[in-house]
Amino acid sequence: MHNQIDQGLLQEHDQNNVEILPNENTEIYKQPTQIFEMGKEYFKQCHQLLAIYTALKFIASITLIILRETLYQDEILEKDFEDIFDAAYLEIWMYVSCAHSLFAFIYYTQLLIKIDNHIKCTQIIEEMMQMIVIEVPEGFTNQERQDFISDQVNIQNQEMVQRLEIDGQIEESRRITLIATDIKKNLLKQEKLLNFLGKGCFILFQFIQLWGLIFYFHSKKSENNSNVLFYSLYKGYLLSVVFMGIYQYLEIYIITLLVLIFLPILLFYSLYDWIKNYCQKRKDRRRIDDSLKESMFSLQEKAEGDNECAICMNEYEEKDKIAVLPCSNKHQFHSSCIRMWLEVNTKCPLCRSDVIPLTDEVF
Repeated sequence: MHNQIDQGLLQEHDQNNVEILPNENTEIYKQPTQIFEMGKEYFKQCHQLLAIYTALKFIASITLIILRETLYQDEILEKDFEDIFDAAYLEIWMYVSCAHSLFAFIYYTQLLIKIDNHIKCTQIIEEMMQMIVIEVPEGFTNQERQDFISDQVNIQNQEMVQRLEIDGQIEESRRITLIATDIKKNLLKQEKLLNFLGKGCFILFQFIQLWGLIFYFHSKKSENNSNVLFYSLYKGYLLSVVFMGIYQYLEIYIITLLVLIFLPILLFYSLYDWIKNYCQKRKDRRRIDDSLKESMFSLQEKAEGDNECAICMNEYEEKDKIAVLPCSNKHQFHSSCIRMWLEVNTKCPLCRSDVIPLTDEVF
């Protein structure tokens, strides 16, 4: 009997092992989803344009610096050391902008190189769960294999699109943009140094933008530099950098502007609401004070009502501060107990009659 049971368990164990072990002859086919490929292509196009733009900006700044050191080396601006936004300091701004263009070009080209790396790209696909995995059964001809893979790929691509539509990402352009953003996030998550370089370039560029805008508006007040030719070239370069920067980071600037506009409003409303509640509480306390008759409890001269507080259920002790409600002289409680009660409920705990009239608005 025991031998039969042991054999049955062994057979069941062998069957389970057969089900768990994969078929060595089964082919595993992997392919990224269609939406990932579209997002990757959009990611590459955007960063190719940014790399070209930063390269052109770098070439333009280098050209202006060379012209300044050769053809226009005799045109010297007198620096006003009391004004760091004097036109003469625009030359320093040019060097900073040139350095930023170089670092930004390296950053964008490295992103393009990393995303074209097969190993990196595969890791990102698996991290984003955008990999289609198909088990191709054995015994198929080449045509049958291709048809089977094509059908499975189409089915899984449709399922992925339906899943994104359920999440609310209906527009195809929006889906592609979100996939491209996720690709960049996952890529920078793996490349810490590249992520640090990108953040540094972003912060430096915002400093360049702010400095450039101040230079532009400050230059209108300066009339001594109108005869300097290379200053006009610098100013034209500055305008192009500021304009393209605003276009590139328009969404971030709009969000920042909205925060700067609405944050003071929210702070003012919060302060107003706090003052209103504070005044209302003070008014309620005054109403409570006017409604209560307080006295000290004495064991020798017992009060007309009960000798026990109906709120805390404790007996009065010598020199306890008690309060009597206007509804009845017998309705008396500890002063602290009835005050906490009336702050949340204006009715008497015993007879449920209104003790405090309805409060008016403070403002």
